[in-house]
Amino acid sequence: MIASPWGIGGRHVRHLYWAFVLAFVIMGVGFWPSVHGDFGPIDTIRTLHGLCASGWMAMLILQSWLIGHNKWRLHVRVGRVSRYLAAALVATAFIVVCDMLGPQSHFSPELRLTLAWLDLWSLVLFSTLYILALINRRNMNLHARYMASTVFVALPPAVGRILGEHFAWFGGLKGALSPSYLLMVAILAVLILWDARHRRFFPAFPITMAATIAMWATMFAAPHWPPFIALARAIGLPPV
Repeated sequence: MIASPWGIGGRHVRHLYWAFVLAFVIMGVGFWPSVHGDFGPIDTIRTLHGLCASGWMAMLILQSWLIGHNKWRLHVRVGRVSRYLAAALVATAFIVVCDMLGPQSHFSPELRLTLAWLDLWSLVLFSTLYILALINRRNMNLHARYMASTVFVALPPAVGRILGEHFAWFGGLKGALSPSYLLMVAILAVLILWDARHRRFFPAFPITMAATIAMWATMFAAPHWPPFIALARAIGLPPV
């Protein structure tokens, strides 16, 4: 029996990597139109960001598979690479946000600001979760949950794009944002209840859930806040 960081039996944790595979597929479907060039020519920075994001998901899949098959030493070796990958992911994402705010963006100014608000706070959340995962790398219960929580940073925009592009009643990406964040909150609530059922409490999922709710609650108000508008103009938004 493999010791599980999730408080469940070894036969479950051996197949946990499939959850990350599913998340990777959802992200691929959601961002495929951008990769395919449906929103304009593909540039170098978006290609690099896409490679970093894909690399991160591939690493999560591999790491969960290694843990599930009790290959701890290789898990540690792969984990060392994650520091460079995380830094590259955050850096390229920030550059993409700055470019998305610019005059060449295909989004309306208000939607640009909404997405920039979500993206910038998502970068803060991702960085926080990853740093906490590193700090708690010797506590597998905490480490695993913090690393898994990073998936919920990229899932909302991917799900939003899927819903907005394939289901007309959402009225596009803007209308699909709230349902996407609602879905993330529901999944995180299930994970928190799963831990509670096994009489365990770990802060990773509650932190992620609280941050997700905060972004969801403020995303449509942020475009009207002068301090945020000033920040957006400083990093790319053209003057009116």
